[in-house]
Amino acid sequence: MDEEMRDAPRELPPPPVFRAPKSISRPKPPVQQEEELGAEPKLGDFDDVHALSVSEARAVITAVHAARKKKDPASNPLGGDRVHNDSQTINQFIEYLENFSRFKQSENLHALSGLLDSHYEISSVEKAMLGSLACDSADEAKTLIPSLATKMTDDALQTMLDEMTKLQDRFG
Repeated sequence: MDEEMRDAPRELPPPPVFRAPKSISRPKPPVQQEEELGAEPKLGDFDDVHALSVSEARAVITAVHAARKKKDPASNPLGGDRVHNDSQTINQFIEYLENFSRFKQSENLHALSGLLDSHYEISSVEKAMLGSLACDSADEAKTLIPSLATKMTDDALQTMLDEMTKLQDRFG
C-alpha cells in the first residue's frame, strides 16, 4: 500500500485566490451637479464662492507675498528651513498674474469693482470673467459668457464694457 501511495499522483493544493485589499481611503461622494458655464452657469460646489478676476487675484497674491517677505523665516509655519515665499512656482505665478492683469493700479481696480457691483443681475463668476477677458463688444462678451445674454441688453453691456476699457491700464 505504501508503494501504491508513492506511485499515485499527488493532489495539488488549489491555486491561491487573489483578493483585493480593503479600501484604505474613504470613497468620494458622487458629484451632485455638473459644472458648466453655459446659458445658465452651473458651478457645483463653487456656486456660492466669490470669484476673483486675474487683476483681483494679482492684488491679493502680491499683498500676501510682500507681507510674507517681511516676516522672519523662523516664524514660518512650515518650518524655518523652508522658504515657501521665494519658490520658483510662486514667482512664476506672480509673473503670470502681472502679464495678464488688466487693472494693475488699485484705484482702477476699485473703480472696476464698483462698476461691476452696480450691476446686481451679474453673478460673481460673470463679473470675474468680464474683468479678466476685456471684451471689446457686447457680442463678444455674450459669446464668451453665454449667461449674460439673458441678463443684460446689448446697449447696457456695451456701455459697461466701454467704461471698463477706460479704466484699463495701458502700458504700450
